[in-house]
Amino acid sequence: MPSIEILDSGIIDNRDSSFPTLVRLDNGDILAGFTVGGGPSVTGGTDLARSTDNGRSWSLQGTILEPGDNPRTTNSLRLSRTPQGMVIAYGTRAYPPEEKKQFGSATRKDPILCLSRDQGKTWTDPQLLPASIPGPFEIASPIIVTRNGNWLAPAATLTEQERLGERLVMFISEDEGKTWPRTSVAMKDPEGVKGFFEQKLTRLDGDRVMAVSWTLRMGDYSDFEDHFVISDDGGETWGPLRSTGIRGQTMTPIWLGEDRLLVLYNRRYGKQGVIACLVRFTDDSWTLDCEETLWDAQASREAPQEADGINELETFAFGLPSAIALDRETLLCVHWCMEQEKFGIRWTRVRVGWD
Repeated sequence: MPSIEILDSGIIDNRDSSFPTLVRLDNGDILAGFTVGGGPSVTGGTDLARSTDNGRSWSLQGTILEPGDNPRTTNSLRLSRTPQGMVIAYGTRAYPPEEKKQFGSATRKDPILCLSRDQGKTWTDPQLLPASIPGPFEIASPIIVTRNGNWLAPAATLTEQERLGERLVMFISEDEGKTWPRTSVAMKDPEGVKGFFEQKLTRLDGDRVMAVSWTLRMGDYSDFEDHFVISDDGGETWGPLRSTGIRGQTMTPIWLGEDRLLVLYNRRYGKQGVIACLVRFTDDSWTLDCEETLWDAQASREAPQEADGINELETFAFGLPSAIALDRETLLCVHWCMEQEKFGIRWTRVRVGWD
């Protein structure tokens, strides 16, 4: 029988931190990148922690990118790495207004990346991606490197308050991030109804790539079931939108080989928490094999009777789950959450079984 076993859990950081991602280095060390300051509101920059014991203990390693003073900027970066070992930190640099505004208001958010060629010890100055389409952008997923060496940098467009998430695009680089001459559109609803937030990518076999997004109705931003698309050519073109069958909001798939995924998602309505599930997929559908609570929010919330999706975003107290494989059966998961009135980063090790 398919199964998910929670092995152990702990805290990486609790300094009003949020939005963690992980990479594993060739020497076995694991790096965690996350924002510090403001929790999910992001009032600071992106820090780095390191584990040398498969995630059981962590030490702070400094800052990938500090916030700016003149002009005032904040940043939130996501980690990945190339097959050659270079670590990539990709995300947005925002220019926040003096007064807090609703999500999606016309705040400048530029796509940027920083690189480390020495296992996270030092980082380059931020490089601005020359976006060929208008921003601002929401960036929730790291860059992935395809089999042919291209870099795919995903971003959702936030161009108009009534059209937030209208397109999920991929900036494409053929020279390790030096130039970004092309863009593909991974998700856009042909009927103009659905919008796509919190995008996540995972490589499949060969040249195949899967993208998953929290899917909402543009305008009132009420939830649909999350949707996925698959590219058979390394992100150049994408197949049709398909439902995952799960109303999962922020959702991350981790490919486990063949037709198998470990999927982490946020359950915001009903019994709240971060959920882990095992899924078998085809190009057209997902089949849920088993499900386990990764982290229990100890709370329950019902969806509002009248859709108010943008204001609902302000009520979130956990999210952005992701994971890396430690071996064939064990994965290290991370997410942000509020515990004891502090925002922080929690890790959890899980063991999965299919037979």
